[in-house]
Amino acid sequence: MTSPRAASVSFVATLVLAALVIAGCSGGPHPEKGPGASSKASGAKVWQPGRPDTMGPVVAIVGSRHITRHEVDSLIATAPVGIQAQLREEEGYKEAVNRLVTQEIFYQAAKRSGVEQDSAYQAQLKQSAKDLMLRRYYEIKLAALPEISDDSSRAYYSAHQEDFSVLPRARVRHIQLPTKAKALEVRKALVKGALWDATAAKRSTDLATKDNGGLLGWVTQGSPMVTGIGNAPSIRDAAFKAPIGDVSQPIKGPKFWHLIRVDEREDTAVQPYDTVKDRIVTRMKLERREKYGDALTDSLRQFYNVTVFDDSIRAAVAPNKTAGDLFKEAQAAATPLARIELYRKLVKEFPSDSVSVQARFMIGFTYAEELSEYDAARKEFEDFIKTYGDTELGASAKWMLENMEKPAPPLEDDDGTGKGSDKKQAPPPPAPKSGSSTRSP
Repeated sequence: MTSPRAASVSFVATLVLAALVIAGCSGGPHPEKGPGASSKASGAKVWQPGRPDTMGPVVAIVGSRHITRHEVDSLIATAPVGIQAQLREEEGYKEAVNRLVTQEIFYQAAKRSGVEQDSAYQAQLKQSAKDLMLRRYYEIKLAALPEISDDSSRAYYSAHQEDFSVLPRARVRHIQLPTKAKALEVRKALVKGALWDATAAKRSTDLATKDNGGLLGWVTQGSPMVTGIGNAPSIRDAAFKAPIGDVSQPIKGPKFWHLIRVDEREDTAVQPYDTVKDRIVTRMKLERREKYGDALTDSLRQFYNVTVFDDSIRAAVAPNKTAGDLFKEAQAAATPLARIELYRKLVKEFPSDSVSVQARFMIGFTYAEELSEYDAARKEFEDFIKTYGDTELGASAKWMLENMEKPAPPLEDDDGTGKGSDKKQAPPPPAPKSGSSTRSP
C-alpha cells in the first residue's frame, strides 16, 4: 500500500486523480464557527470537530470547507474493488483524505484567482453542459424503450443457434513425466493393472494435478490450449482419438511427456436457453441501442430539416488554394491520370486565370508524352489551338500535333560525331509562381 508520504511525490498524478473521481461529492461549506469550535486567548480561532453531523465526522478542513467521512467513502467507492479494503484501513484512508484535500486547495485557489471568469473556462463549461445535456437526452430516450421480452429473446436464441453451440470436448486426465522412457515404463505398469490415481500421485511430476488423479478438465476440439499445460495440439488431438478409459501412448507436450486418459467426450451441443438468456438480452440491447441511435438521428435530422452543402465543405477544406497552388499540386501528382484530373479541376475552378491556359496545354501534353493516347491528345490540342493558336503555347500545340506520333530521332548523327539530336517534344510551359498567376502566353 502506498503511504501518503510516497503518494505526495506524484503530485500531478494525485491532483488529476482527485479531480476526476470526486466530482459531485462535495459536502458543502460549513460555518467557520460551529459546535465544537474552540479558541485560544493568544491565537486565532481554529475549528475542531466537536460532534458528528449528518454527513459523518469531519476528517479535514480547508479554509472554511469541511471534508466529511461521507465524501471519503464516496471517493473510495469509485476505486477498483480490489483495493477498496486497503483504502478503508487507516493508512489508505489518510491517502484518500489527502487526495480530497489536494483537490480542494486547488479548487479554492482557482476560484480565488478568478478562473470562473476566464473566457476559455466559460467556453469549456458551456460545451461540457451541452455534452451532458445531449447525453442525458439520449439516456432518457433509451430508458423509455420497452424491456426485451422473453418471447423476443427466445426467438433470437432460435435464430442464432450456432452462436450458442459448444464445440466437441473431452474430459482428460494426465500423468506428466520427464522422458519418453519413463512414460513407457509407467504406461506398462498401468496396462498391467496399476491404479491410475495412485500412479499419478506417486509418479506424475505435475504438482498441481498429481493428487487429484491428474485431472486437466475439458479439452475443446477447436482450441489447442490445454489447461495447466498450454499450447499442446498433440494432447488435444489424442483426446479425441484415444478410446475412453484407455491409457494413451506417450505424448510429447511443450516441455514434458504425458500419458492421458479420457473420462468422457461430448459432441457439439447447443447450450440451454436458460444458461445463455442473460447474454442474449445483453446482446439484443446493444444491437437495439445501435439501431435506435441511427433511427433517432435520422428522424431528428428530418425534423430539423438538416441540409449539408458538399460544395461548401470542399471550399472549407481548401479555402486558400490559388490557381498556382493547384498547378503545382497537379505537377506533383503520382500518376499521369491524376495529373490530368487535377489540371481539369484547375481549369474548371479558375477558367479565366492565365494558369488555366498552361493547364489546358498540359492535359494534351500528358496524354501524348506519358500515356501515348494520341487520339485524346489530338482532341485536346485542336481545342486548345482554336482559342490560343496565336500564342507561344499555341505554336507548341501545333508542333505537338505534327510530331507527337513520330518516332524519336537517333541519339547520334550519321557522321558519328556523337552530337545528339533535338528531342521531338516541345518543352512544357514554366510553372507559375506560388500564389500568383503568370501572363497568358
